[in-house]
Amino acid sequence: MIMIAALTIALLVIGASFSFTAPGAEPLSVVLQVGGSALFLAAGLIAWRRRPHNRIGPLMLLTGLSMWLAELSLAPVPLLAAVGTIASALPLAMTLHLVLAFPSGRVRGRLAGSLVVIGYVTSLVLQIPIYLIGDGPLAVTNSVAAQPWLAATMAAQTVIGVSSLLLAALLIGQRAMRSDRVERRLLGPVVWYRIASLLIIGAAAVIVRLPVGPELMLITPQLQLAAILGLPLVFLIGLLFGSFGRAGEVDEMVARIGAAAPSTAQLTAAVADALGDAGAVVVFARIGEQTFVDAAGREIDVETDPARRLHPVRYDERIVGGIYYRHGLIADESLLEVMAGIVAMAIDQQRLVAEQRALVADLRVRETELQNSRRRLLRAEDAERRRVARDLHDGAQQHLVVLGMNARRLSRTSRDPHVIDAAAEIADNVTGVLTEFRDLIAGIMPAPLLDRGLVPAVELLAERMPVPTRVTVRHQPERLAADLESTLYFLVSESLTNVAKHAAASTAEVIIDKINDYGPERLTVTIVDDGSGGADPAGGTGLRGIADRVATVGGTLDVTSVAGAGSSVRAEVPCG
Repeated sequence: MIMIAALTIALLVIGASFSFTAPGAEPLSVVLQVGGSALFLAAGLIAWRRRPHNRIGPLMLLTGLSMWLAELSLAPVPLLAAVGTIASALPLAMTLHLVLAFPSGRVRGRLAGSLVVIGYVTSLVLQIPIYLIGDGPLAVTNSVAAQPWLAATMAAQTVIGVSSLLLAALLIGQRAMRSDRVERRLLGPVVWYRIASLLIIGAAAVIVRLPVGPELMLITPQLQLAAILGLPLVFLIGLLFGSFGRAGEVDEMVARIGAAAPSTAQLTAAVADALGDAGAVVVFARIGEQTFVDAAGREIDVETDPARRLHPVRYDERIVGGIYYRHGLIADESLLEVMAGIVAMAIDQQRLVAEQRALVADLRVRETELQNSRRRLLRAEDAERRRVARDLHDGAQQHLVVLGMNARRLSRTSRDPHVIDAAAEIADNVTGVLTEFRDLIAGIMPAPLLDRGLVPAVELLAERMPVPTRVTVRHQPERLAADLESTLYFLVSESLTNVAKHAAASTAEVIIDKINDYGPERLTVTIVDDGSGGADPAGGTGLRGIADRVATVGGTLDVTSVAGAGSSVRAEVPCG
């Protein structure tokens, strides 16, 4: 690089000496020509030094060299003057190439490649008639009129060259419009300057072929040169300081990653800073699956956003992750391979964590699906219970009531002692069966729960308890979902049955409360007694079945039984 810089300085000195010592040289034009060459050469050296993988630096160097070659047309040595004459239009072709190749230095697409080829053909081949006319070292005639084909060739050169410039401007504009809002915001100044410079160069090429005044003829080449001279400055700023100029931060990224084992957030931040793409993220491959997940374990669909691409990261010959980036913001995509090699080991380490999180997320989804499925089954079961209870209450129970009434009436109206005794016995048996039948209906789905809700049904249970039982309602709940009400009712029923049968308690209490200290409101139902306690909380199939029902509706059940201190059963369920 030092030798190239030294050679560049030597070439500038030689070119400047030729230009300033040429007969009739205008100082302003010479300064612009020499300054333009120096600007392109210096910008190319800086860009090449800072971005060795990017071809824009070498292209700017070649553009500066082409401008230096064009200056040789003023050299006193005939051979050098001939070279300068041949290369006099080469800077325009190099400029077109440079504009279409920015920011990566590579020309993308067939149309862009064709325009570059047309530019070189126009500046080198179709330029031949121009330096064959006049008094230059290669001139063969002094008059265009003497050779009519020369005028046609010059006109063709102007038409083809200007058309190529216009098509290039349209292509750049079309690509800019296809990019998303972020790219347009970040790349806008560079894009519009490229389009404006091409239009100015094309307009100047047309004006010099028209019969215009001497003042306009003098200003036009200088305006064209000024438009060209702005390109290295704009490109250099864009490469080094704008959205493309982050490759120099790869060293910093290596230091950030190598200083300590980085977290996923630190790893993503380092990659995003190095790329200059704030939206770039590190994603992790799920081994054995064709999917990628982020740090939280969420699956990333890498094909939904056309503005983004995934660069795979390989470690130990397998894809362990990727860099998900906005491709329009990356000047030199070969740098992605460099960064992928740097972060591969760190990504593989973090991949295990991300994959575990993804597995946990999958389990949670499946748990939610299972919970919903169980809830649907519970609701279907409760709906069937309610239907059966109503059918028994409105059907068979009413028939039994009528049968008992008829038997009683027969025992009162008959004169046959045997009939009277038989009818009375039948009536008594029907009454017993009816009592058992009502208990059966209550066990399936009690009528008070169906008609009036949880609290009245629980109060009725407490009234029927052989142990004095108090019902305390600290917050009167509104009517709950049917499966919630039935679950809590059967919890109270089973708990009070256990108190009556096993606790040897003198009192019991049912407490209904509501809490909303954080998150959604929850209803709590607690059954306590002052019995002997010491029972196994997990014992008995009744409470285990109730615990399953409580879990199905998204609640929790806690059973405490301490010897000599009674027992407590507490359920907490969401109110929704």
